[in-house]
Order: sequence, then structure tokens, then C-alpha cells
Amino acid sequence: MKKHFLVTISNDIEHLFGVRFLCSFFNTIGEQQVTLFHICRTDDSAMAKTLNQMWKGPDEGIEGRVTVQARRAIFKAKEMLGQHKMAIEHMMTKTFAERYGKVKDILGEGSRGLYDAIVLGRRAAYSLQWMFERPADETLQAIIKDSCCTTPLWICPELEPGRKNVLVCLDNSENSLRAVDHVGYILAGQEQHTITLFHAAIGMDSKTDHLFQRAEALLHAHSIGRERINRKTSWGLSVAGTILGELGKGRYAAVAMGLRGERQEREKQTVLAGGTTAKLIVKLDKASLWCCP
Repeated sequence: MKKHFLVTISNDIEHLFGVRFLCSFFNTIGEQQVTLFHICRTDDSAMAKTLNQMWKGPDEGIEGRVTVQARRAIFKAKEMLGQHKMAIEHMMTKTFAERYGKVKDILGEGSRGLYDAIVLGRRAAYSLQWMFERPADETLQAIIKDSCCTTPLWICPELEPGRKNVLVCLDNSENSLRAVDHVGYILAGQEQHTITLFHAAIGMDSKTDHLFQRAEALLHAHSIGRERINRKTSWGLSVAGTILGELGKGRYAAVAMGLRGERQEREKQTVLAGGTTAKLIVKLDKASLWCCP
């Protein structure tokens, strides 16, 4: 089944990390569909300087006014996708001026468009990071819980060449199982990648066998065979540090986790959400991070 990705595009032609990741991760990106998404910042000084150099180009699928820098970035993204055998009819472009703030505009488009994932470069990821750092704030909780945040987020720094496979982080939350389901759906038919189910433990946990079994059942439902599935458990002082350690050893292309993790009442903390996600956004520099609501 063809997957549809919403890929955010900035004004910087040198930092198309989301597009680069898709081209390197899939054997044939041409089998998928991509919508390139650019938000024009009306308060941006660079935009103000180029107001007289706007490109309207409706025949190219561009809606609204776009700066010269954004135009070049969009053209470069299309060129890269074309070089990886994606047909022009599988590339769409959406642009508009910022409406409700960059974060809500991105999440809102992701929800309306029924995309399989929102693919963000590092810069866009920093704009979303506040969602994870201040979970007690009532306004932020409302945004996290509302219908705008229903699509998996792929946060893509510059990928290290040669990386492959996906590490899926498990706890006892339903969100982590949805991450497993998402990975199974994306990797169905992508035989070049294996999946490692990973439990980062900070204490003894007797539920891991049942957890792994549930996760494997979800992957089998997507026709992922046993030969492509691995199990790993590792203990450490922090969840984020343990995950980063495994990423370094395994040289995975991506790590997937639930957006909201299991809440351990004894320690009053969330295992795979909040601080862990924020730390990974900052520290991951060679693999992408998939956050699944």
C-alpha cells in the first residue's frame, strides 16, 4: 500500500533532512506519495526583504506567495525525489502563511490530510520540542490531547550514511504498542530493514515476555516475519541514556516510541514521554525519531 508523508520544508536549501531521510530509508521512494509543506512566516525579516521577489506559480501546485529561498528549497526537494524515481504526480506542494503558529499549523495539516507520518527536519523539531518539556501546562496539555496531534511525527537530523533498521522502544503503555503497529505498517514490504523490539528497564520487570509477545503479534499482522524481528532488554540509570546507548551500538536508521508512555506511580514519572522525548530530540544526530500518538 502506498504511504503518504507530509514533509515540512524550510527556507534553507541545505537542510532538507526530512526529504533526505525518506530517499535513503526506502529502497524505492517512488512507491510512496509526498506532500511538501511550507509555512510562510509573515514576521520573518528574510521574507520582508524578498516581498518583491515572490513566486506565485499556481501551475506548479504552489498555493499562496513563497519567498525565493522557499522556492529553491521546494525545487531542490522535488529534484531529490525525482532522482530517486518518484513520479511528479506523486509529489504535491502546499504552502500558506502562518495562521495559528507553526506548531498548530503543522499538526493541523497532519490531522486534516490523513497522512501516515509528518516528517520534520531538525529545525521544525525544535519548534515542537516544547510539547514534551512542559507537560503540566494546561494549554500545552490541551494541544497534545486535541485532534491536532493524531499523526506520527518523524524527527530527522542529518542521517549517517549506512544506517538501517528500526529500534522500537516498548513500555507497558498502549502508545508504545501503537508505535509498534506504525512501524509494522511502514516496514511491510521493506525487506531491507529489520525491527528490534527494545525494553529500556530502570528496574526489574517481569512483564517483558508478555509485552514482547503482544508487539510481535502486531508485527505479524503486517506480514513481518520472525526472521526480521529481534528482542532486546537493557538496564540503565535513565531511559534516554539506555536508548542512546543501544542506538550507538546498533546503528539504527530510526527509533520509534509512543508519544505518551507508561506512568509509574511509584516514581511519579513518565517512562517514554516528556523528558525522554525532549532529550532524544536534542541528542539524536544520526538517526530519526518516530513519535507515535
